[in-house]
Amino acid sequence: MPADEAVKLLAMIGSVYDETPEIYVSSKDEQKESKIATDTAIATERRSPFSFYKCGIKDGAEIVFVLDPSVVCYVAGDREIRYNGEKTSLSALAKKLLKKSKAVQGTLYFSYDGEILSALRKRLEDEGLYGQNNELSVSEKTVSEDTQQNEDDILYFKMSKYYAKCRRVENDYILLKGSQIAPTLKSSCGVDGRKLREKYSSIISPDYITLEDIHFNSSSTVAKFVSGTSLDGKLYWKNKDGVLLKDLLDKIISQKYLNKAQVELS
Repeated sequence: MPADEAVKLLAMIGSVYDETPEIYVSSKDEQKESKIATDTAIATERRSPFSFYKCGIKDGAEIVFVLDPSVVCYVAGDREIRYNGEKTSLSALAKKLLKKSKAVQGTLYFSYDGEILSALRKRLEDEGLYGQNNELSVSEKTVSEDTQQNEDDILYFKMSKYYAKCRRVENDYILLKGSQIAPTLKSSCGVDGRKLREKYSSIISPDYITLEDIHFNSSSTVAKFVSGTSLDGKLYWKNKDGVLLKDLLDKIISQKYLNKAQVELS
């Protein structure tokens, strides 16, 4: 509606209530301040916490410190990284490496696949791709495509200091990509345990994160591989509800006997 028509309409409405409407026109300075406030709001939204997953970066991906490429960390969550065996954030690690007393913007100091993270995010935002079909589902964060199944099939390592997952497929135990393993091996690990570590050394990151799925023939072997010591795997793997593998296997065996008995009675 044109401005003059709006004024006439307001005047007509005002006459009904015996009032004269006042038309407020903002000054140039006020318009400028309004624009600044709007731009600031947009910028604030744009600077919402950085998300690896919205950039299409998966757990276990290598993140490089741009000022010293020998410093490498690994994605360990949507907004977390793992460096020297400990979880932290980009900003916290950048602050530590730069020896700064104040907070810094971590995405300015780390890169992925040769592209600085802040620049990567801006490019994806400009292309309308940030968070569009890039944000990973729970299963995609930890499970490679060839082993992707229901989350209920995943087993979790009982020792909290090693965030590791495996999947039982019949008699095969698959240690999933992105699992954390012990940096050192104890004597109880034995020669076979050391040989396994040597065999898969090319797909273990310097931060002791598995870079690919690894297949094992028993739960104890994969538990030993993760912990660096000899363990009874049935007592150290559990499902998402906290039920130990031992109890899960006992339930499966009981069900088999029950099914067999029902067949014989029928």
